[in-house]
Amino acid sequence: MSDIAVGTAGRTGGCLCGRIRFVVTGEPDYPHLCSCPHCQKRAGGPVQSWVGFPLEGLRWTGDGGEPTWYDTFPGETKRGFCSTCGSHIAAFDYNDTTIGINLSALDDQDDPCLVPVNQSFRGTAVAWLPQVADTQHHSAG
Repeated sequence: MSDIAVGTAGRTGGCLCGRIRFVVTGEPDYPHLCSCPHCQKRAGGPVQSWVGFPLEGLRWTGDGGEPTWYDTFPGETKRGFCSTCGSHIAAFDYNDTTIGINLSALDDQDDPCLVPVNQSFRGTAVAWLPQVADTQHHSAG
């Protein structure tokens, strides 16, 4: 991870208890909701929200360092969470150049470029919650 000055134009975030903190810089990529069974179980809810940022623009800044990682798809994808409060923070696909950040882990989510543009895994979404419209015409999930 690069040494990004906290004072530069970056987005900050962290977990509920504050042990895990981070700064991400770069353009947000593909904010979306996910309804896959893994996200539903981890989130304890019908969806989890994600946005990508360049991995090189991520810096862990809190006293807890990096989150604890769990391989949800061993050798493919791992998810980061705080081992103290349990907050879900990040997802990383091995060998990728992007880190997925849970939208709710960001301190400031009130930015038009963070509005979800799609919902993946529509086939496993709960029927009682309206789905996010596909405003970018992706075929994910």
